[in-house]
Formats: sequence, structure tokens, C-alpha cells
Amino acid sequence: MIAPRQLTISWGDNAYFRQWRRHPDSRFSEVAYLVSVRGLDIRGRIGTEMLSPKTDYAAYLVFKLKNVSNGLESANAIIRFVNYESDTETENQANTVKLATWTQNRRNFGGDNNQQIIASGKIPKMRDDGWLEVELGYFNSKKGDDGPVEARLIEIKRLHYKAGLFVEGIEFRPKIIEYKLSETDPEF
Repeated sequence: MIAPRQLTISWGDNAYFRQWRRHPDSRFSEVAYLVSVRGLDIRGRIGTEMLSPKTDYAAYLVFKLKNVSNGLESANAIIRFVNYESDTETENQANTVKLATWTQNRRNFGGDNNQQIIASGKIPKMRDDGWLEVELGYFNSKKGDDGPVEARLIEIKRLHYKAGLFVEGIEFRPKIIEYKLSETDPEF
């Protein structure tokens, strides 16, 4: 996991917008807390030499929301090889992810319209350590010497205030591919 102090976070130098706070559930001495920002941009990089070659990896934002959070319903997630792909190229291929929990999304979208919530982006899942995680995207480490890979969460188009987000870090780990068995599969 990339610690919050190693992440690039928009408004990073202004305590009015972002603060470093202790959190009792964190593995790190401090987490980033977004007090109130209009544009959200969080980036984490890892060198592919630290990863196993020819392996599928996923990047996850690990976070918590304050009981009263604002403007964090969704954002765009981007994965890119820094040496080969520009910000502009990858922004056009961004995935939508949800930061609000299932209950908050139901409230925000009105009722139990599950299909609308699921179709409009990935939703966070509770981890065993009590934090939430949402997949930002995935990539293949190819040769293992492809330079840094960047995982990015960005929301700069809707400029209403976003508040109440604790960021523990961005975690890179091998992607587990889930297969659905059908009735015709021999193991069914």
C-alpha cells in the first residue's frame, strides 16, 4: 500500500482544505483528511520493478467517509503507465467509481434502484480491517520494468464542495479474476 504521505493529493499544502490526522484504525501514523475541496485529485505511483512480471494487478483506494460527507458520490478512476500514456489519453478512458457506501448511494439515487447504482460505476466494499476500498482499475505488469504505474482518482468537473473523506492509501495487489460457472461446466 502506498501511504497517504506518498500520495499526491490536490490542495495538499493548505490545511484549510486537507489535514493530516491520526486515525485509530489506520496502519499509518497519519491519514489524509479532506476537509473541503472543490476539485478532487489523488494520485499514487508504484514502480513495476516492485511487482511480479506478467501479472494482472488492481489498484484500490482505501478510505473511510465521515458520518456527514458531501459531494463524494462518484469520481473517475484512471490507471496508466507514466512513461507510455499521457494524462489526456487516459482521462478519456476513465472508469466511474462510487465512494459513498451502498446505503448512501441508495439514499442519493432514491430508493432501491440497484441497476442504476451498479451500472453507473464500481461501488466500495468493506475490508476486514474496517476500511472501505474501491477498485480504481487494473493493469498487467508485463515485463516488470515498464516504469511507474499511476493510479488516480479525479473529480474536477462538478465543482461543488467535497468533504469528509479519510484516505489511508492506494493499494496495489494481484487481481483475482472471478469466473461464473454455468450449468454446462463440469464442476457445476
